[in-house]
Parts: sequence; structure tokens; C-alpha cells
Amino acid sequence: MIKDLVCALDYSACAEWALALFVIAFATITYGTMRLSQNASDRFASIPLTDQVEDPRQ
Repeated sequence: MIKDLVCALDYSACAEWALALFVIAFATITYGTMRLSQNASDRFASIPLTDQVEDPRQ
């Protein structure tokens, strides 16, 4: 019964939906990255160089 149901399902649209979700996520992350100020970028870049725990968003 379940095998018949799974065989009857059409997964052809899943690839298009997955691609659309990927493009939306990629565009959102790229937009967020481009919106960072130079000061914020410098603070994020300096995190690996410091010995203290820092919050770069402050």
C-alpha cells in the first residue's frame, strides 16, 4: 500500500523548488554580506587574532 503511494507521487517539481530555495538563500546571504559596514567587517576579521572573547556586533 505504501509502496503504491510512493510510486504514484511525482517528484519532478522538487528539483525546481530546491534550486529556487538555494537561489533565495544565496541571494539573501550575499545581500547581508554586502550590507556590512567596513567597521563591522574589520571587527569580524579580527576575531581569530584576539585572545579574549569578543562580541563583534557591539
